Amino acid sequence: MQIPEQHSEIAYSDQAFVYFTPVGFTIDFAQLTPQIGMSRVVSRVGMSATHLKLLVQVLTDNLHHFESQFGVVQVTPQMVEQHVPQRLGIGFHPGPAEAPPASSAAEQSAAG
Repeated sequence: MQIPEQHSEIAYSDQAFVYFTPVGFTIDFAQLTPQIGMSRVVSRVGMSATHLKLLVQVLTDNLHHFESQFGVVQVTPQMVEQHVPQRLGIGFHPGPAEAPPASSAAEQSAAG
């Protein structure tokens, strides 16, 4: 594998947010700034569902090797919570589904 000079630096990430569409996945790697409670995306990676599944398999295998050598990695509920993106209320977010309108008494008697 050859790594071009402009991609040789490693960007540290302590959060990853995953989004998907029918055609693929996007992973936003971010750094959390605890003092202000804000995340800053340091890299975005897009890939097909097939490539994501292969990546998950490789990461799982590597994590098992890591844990067999260094011990089990502990994950707390607070850590999991930090990987849920916060909705800022900016842009369009679909609301709850609306209930169908109630039929009137006249419609019910005409149908009966």
